[in-house]
Amino acid sequence: MKKIIVPLVLAVLLLLSGCAAGMLPMIELPSDTQDNPASAAASTESAAPVTTAVPATTTEAISTATEMPIVETSSAATDPEPTEPVDPWSLMGQSMFEQGTYEDENGNDYTYSYGLPCITADTAGAQAITREIDETFGAHIREAKDAMEEGQSLGVISVGYYGQVWEDVLTLVIIEHTDWGFDGYGVYCYEVSTGTRLTTPLLLEKMDVDPDDFLDLCRLQFRQFYEDQYSEIPEDERTQYGYYDGLARVDTHQYVNLDLQAYPDADGDIVVIAPIVSLAGADYYYHPIYLGLGGVG
Repeated sequence: MKKIIVPLVLAVLLLLSGCAAGMLPMIELPSDTQDNPASAAASTESAAPVTTAVPATTTEAISTATEMPIVETSSAATDPEPTEPVDPWSLMGQSMFEQGTYEDENGNDYTYSYGLPCITADTAGAQAITREIDETFGAHIREAKDAMEEGQSLGVISVGYYGQVWEDVLTLVIIEHTDWGFDGYGVYCYEVSTGTRLTTPLLLEKMDVDPDDFLDLCRLQFRQFYEDQYSEIPEDERTQYGYYDGLARVDTHQYVNLDLQAYPDADGDIVVIAPIVSLAGADYYYHPIYLGLGGVG
């Protein structure tokens, strides 16, 4: 009886161990256990040291699940998108405009018109230009308005302006008409791509124009303009009019230098606001002269 019970107990224990492991196959006792207890004992001894192993496929799955996925990034995703170029005309604004009629205390009638431009870009260069325009021409307008309040005569009759664009350069040209017949000019060139104001030397550099060539052509053009302006003065009267004295001064450094106000027109021709020596009235009057120099053509 004991021979029968022992193998049965062993079989039950092995079955329970198999259930606990979850992965082991059921051990089947040989059919002749009852007749051959030694054989049953050998089978039991070989099955006793049970080792639970993780299948290879399970290990690979765990490894794959725990590894962080590699995400490839493209340089295009980090590079900033190109921006559209700014239209220079879109930066031209107007800070004030006022017009009307006025009679001073002496009965003099005036039709006045005051307008000031500005550059609307949020850059130091644009703000500096707008501030200078206000400090110069804006101050003249405020003085004229104060004169009207007090019934006095007007010195400045009108302040107007126009714009010009060449490539990415926006130019504001301001013209001021006075009661005594002198026209004042203000020229402000603004380079949109850099946000800076272009002085005449910087403008020449941008337009690849040699400063000496610019000055030589100014001397030639100023002299020619002067001669044409006073060509109707008879030869025998020119000395008494001071014609030759003016001719000797018109192309000197006093009037021809790199402080001249200049700007490019739409075709790239350089326009100079030339102070041409005058034989009457003021020492000189401003005249816009197209030099035929720059990117023209």
